[in-house]
Amino acid sequence: MVAATEFEILNFARPLDVHTWSDYSEVNTFVELVFEDLKGLDGNRKTILKLLKVVLLDLYVAWCSDPNLKLMFSRDNNAYAAKSRYSELFIGKKIIEVVDALVVCGWVNEKRGINDRETGSAFLTRIWPTASLIAHFKTAKFHQFHVQNHEEREVIILRNEDKENVEYGDNDQDLDLATMRTVLHDYNKLLDRTHIDIETLEEPVIQLGEGKAKRCLPINQRSKFVYRIFNNSRWDHGGRFYGGWWQRCPKAWRTEIVFDGVRAMELDYSGLHIVILYAQEGINYWKEIGKDPYQIDQLEAFDPSIDMRSAAKLLLLTTINADNEKTAFGAFRNQSPTGSAEKRMKDKELGNLLDQLKEKHPAISHKIASGAGIELMHVESQITERIIKRFTYHYKCPILSIHDSYLVPFGYDRFLHEEMCNAFFEVTGMAGVIIKHTQDYYDIVQHGLPSECDPDVKSSPPTERHKTERELFNAYKDKTSIEDWYPDWTMVW
Repeated sequence: MVAATEFEILNFARPLDVHTWSDYSEVNTFVELVFEDLKGLDGNRKTILKLLKVVLLDLYVAWCSDPNLKLMFSRDNNAYAAKSRYSELFIGKKIIEVVDALVVCGWVNEKRGINDRETGSAFLTRIWPTASLIAHFKTAKFHQFHVQNHEEREVIILRNEDKENVEYGDNDQDLDLATMRTVLHDYNKLLDRTHIDIETLEEPVIQLGEGKAKRCLPINQRSKFVYRIFNNSRWDHGGRFYGGWWQRCPKAWRTEIVFDGVRAMELDYSGLHIVILYAQEGINYWKEIGKDPYQIDQLEAFDPSIDMRSAAKLLLLTTINADNEKTAFGAFRNQSPTGSAEKRMKDKELGNLLDQLKEKHPAISHKIASGAGIELMHVESQITERIIKRFTYHYKCPILSIHDSYLVPFGYDRFLHEEMCNAFFEVTGMAGVIIKHTQDYYDIVQHGLPSECDPDVKSSPPTERHKTERELFNAYKDKTSIEDWYPDWTMVW
């Protein structure tokens, strides 16, 4: 086995989560123990204890996820705005002094970051627990499920053109933000009391990317908090749902997701953004045209190894999101697999392919390279909001959204299909939308259904890691069976 380089070791990291919190008494005892050892920290005791708790708990959560996982920590004072709706714990720049004290006293390891403006090199500081702190983690009288997001964490985020969070007032716009926020809080509570995992993972981490782009995706019960982001300082741009670890989970792994041990089924809209664009022109795409929106003939002089449909789909979607064709072509190459023929395609070739797509879709060709994607995301988010509300309040069943696709426990996919049709009609006024399973439905039934749903069906066994974690989760939540949290399961089999 090749030893990991220092870069790979330090790059196995995630940002410090300043929303990490717990009111559990044993957590407070633990924090007090560390506090008594800190030297040279001046200031309000209550404030320091609060900041110390955030840092220690997030180090603990990261260590529980993977002992090698580091936290990225900003030493820039401007990174902490205490008086902000996005900082419900009022985390200010004092947190830097707290981390420094932890380092000096031997509780935390640190690798200082760099920001060389001349070379453009930037590396955020990494922190991780020392052997002394890990020893205390191991004997602590609390566990990872005693740690949650703070209950007042903001779920509605407004960002400007530079992707910076923008302050806003709840009465500054026509939207009913109070109701929108309530839906998200109730939805997050439903996710919080459901054990959502990839049961076949020996370690709860998935490696993404390669080389310097390599990063980790922790699969845990802490990374389930969902929020909405609106863009360009406008409430009609964006609005998508973000936050859950499943959104960054590769498609191949999503087939292994389970809800309290029940295999997930995923459905998605076919050609959603294209169909929405046609609906905005008063055309019901599937009823009036009814053809695969991305299928085109093989073009001459193109590398025969290129999958024309996949290339056409990627190009069409990137050009709808881009403000101009040149930007779209760069995005196309950036998103193409490393070493692929698509990665090497020149602007002229992509221009020829785009011309074919414009001829295929004359009714919406004016939307290509127009930046319309951000408005489409808003329409899509309205559809998703309706679906989430139905599953949260009517079915009381967890649902995971990945923008235009959704995962629910096996058996609830038939209800999901109905709700997706209804939500699309309510938002666009068009019926007959096409929805498909992203995995082979019958293959899941025959080979992948967990044994607790049907003991006669064979499936890959869950790992000991998954079973141990789920038992701990159930004990903490005081759940005795799946039926405690779900509707009558017998109605779906």
